[in-house]
Amino acid sequence: MPSTREQIRTLVLSGDPFDQPAEYLRELQLEAAREAFAAHRERIPLLRTRAQECGVHEITGLDDLVPLLFSHTSYKSYPVSLITSGRWDRLLRWYTTVSAVEPGDVDVEGVRDVDEWTDRITAAGHRPYFTSGTSGKVSFLNCDASDLSFLRDILEHLTCWPDPLSPEPTRRGYLLAPASGPMRSVDGFRWHAEAFARPGETWLLTEDPMRVSELMSSALLRRRMAEGAATPQEISSFEAASEAREAEMGTAVARIVDDIAAHRHEPLLIAGMNNQQFTLIQALRARGVPDGSLHPDTLVLSGGGNKGRVLPDDYPAQFAAFYDGVRRVRSYGMTELQGSCLACEKGDYHVPPWVIPLVLDESGETLLNPEHGVMEGRFAFLDVSLSGRWGGLISGDRVFVDFSPCDCGRAGPTVLPDIRRYGELGGDDKITCAATLDSYVRGMIHG
Repeated sequence: MPSTREQIRTLVLSGDPFDQPAEYLRELQLEAAREAFAAHRERIPLLRTRAQECGVHEITGLDDLVPLLFSHTSYKSYPVSLITSGRWDRLLRWYTTVSAVEPGDVDVEGVRDVDEWTDRITAAGHRPYFTSGTSGKVSFLNCDASDLSFLRDILEHLTCWPDPLSPEPTRRGYLLAPASGPMRSVDGFRWHAEAFARPGETWLLTEDPMRVSELMSSALLRRRMAEGAATPQEISSFEAASEAREAEMGTAVARIVDDIAAHRHEPLLIAGMNNQQFTLIQALRARGVPDGSLHPDTLVLSGGGNKGRVLPDDYPAQFAAFYDGVRRVRSYGMTELQGSCLACEKGDYHVPPWVIPLVLDESGETLLNPEHGVMEGRFAFLDVSLSGRWGGLISGDRVFVDFSPCDCGRAGPTVLPDIRRYGELGGDDKITCAATLDSYVRGMIHG
């Protein structure tokens, strides 16, 4: 008999996984949470330590989950010196404290940089997705083979929900992304191209792979420059490399813009992060491509927040205007989630059944979930579908979650469109449990 977690995963095949009876789903999710906790507690040392410290031995209700949630900084809680000094064995030891990976499964002998380190983990049957940041550190989020398979199922059955698009390779493809790299968006764009673009007709931003080492080095140097610690030679070299890279990317974007303009009357696949999409839209408008003029069977994928306020406040409206009349994936999500909360006809983001939404106070300590109605707070969740890591996490997002049925006629809960980062609302975004979790990790690495 399949486990409750497996039953929830199979809902992706149900036709409409977002319209499950509320009472049935609550019972299913609570049992799945019990299973997930029991399974991950045995495999993930940080979760086991956390459970022992807070005295949670079983999940009897959603309140029991709150002290077990990792902060959104936990997956980058390693000392950056482990990377700069090439201590790949210690970095692996850290990784195995937050992931369902055994140290003996991964051979790090002879590793030269962090890219080879991620390659070795991948070779051992896992996929260490990373998320970039401005601090010089990145988050490493482990997926196993079953997690990747489930992500493919989501793509195949839910692209463009609530009117899902059947996978048919009938489009000319444009991926505003590198050829490869351990980032979920890169894999996702590539998978979509395999499903929806004609073979041999997909253009990339660059044929080079994404290198984690380059992103981290760049972020670290930017931080040192901001602190006034970088040398003139470092600054000069950085500026020269940045100019060369920008020129290369500008040439690549220009080629893609010209090709889209020439083929805009046939079905296209256009995939890229929000800042890249905005650059593309501005360039296409400058080339005389009017809003709403792309073929209606064009499929557009975009994502990524606006943490650094790089984009104007009205960028969602500009996207909607330019891509008017095409098929767009509209969602709210993050790398830490399997799949995303997808927008219904009314524009609200429906939480998938394998994700238990938890609305917390700003400090991340108290559960605020009501039985009905709208609640404002910090978005947290337990993704019970995850096998490669513990799916309980506290995000940095302030959200409004409606636990009542949606106006579209489906059951809730839904995340409403007004989503902000707590750091954007004034003050620092600090979660009380974050420092405590970091201290656990340090003890596990060095103990």
